[in-house]
Amino acid sequence: MIAASYIFIVLFVSVMLEVMAGSSGVIIPLSALAVFYFSMVYGWRFGLFLGFISGLAVDMLYGRDIPVSALSFAAVSGVTVFWLLKGETKDFYLHVVPGILTAAIAVTPVLLLHSEEIAVSGFANFAFLFLFSVTAGAFCLPFLIIFLDMLSEWLGMELYRSARENIGERM
Repeated sequence: MIAASYIFIVLFVSVMLEVMAGSSGVIIPLSALAVFYFSMVYGWRFGLFLGFISGLAVDMLYGRDIPVSALSFAAVSGVTVFWLLKGETKDFYLHVVPGILTAAIAVTPVLLLHSEEIAVSGFANFAFLFLFSVTAGAFCLPFLIIFLDMLSEWLGMELYRSARENIGERM
């Protein structure tokens, strides 16, 4: 029960921070990064569910007709499977790579959905939003992992650092 409450609170805060930043015209994919963390810790199937639910919440808060975030956040589980098989979970600087991949997967469908609006304002705006989002994902993911691992360790729950040791349970 503690794990469910913890996951709900973290996803709620990440969705709210993402929408608050998005109302300023900046895309920071915090929800997708939190989904990456939880799918690494609890498995890709659970991450698929969390990604769809948190993406649906983001889409509903933005008032989108097409649930593009729900589908793209669910696709973050593919990055999780790739990172569990090929990546490293203990190196701080190496987490920039899944941060870039996760942000790119989360942001690209949203930008493509609004491509007609971006075509009016120019390609430079599209490129800036994409590069800023990918940079924010690369910068935020390592710090999010450290923060959530400290919180998980304090609560006595599973850690991101031990995801590779429990790879059989996650696949």
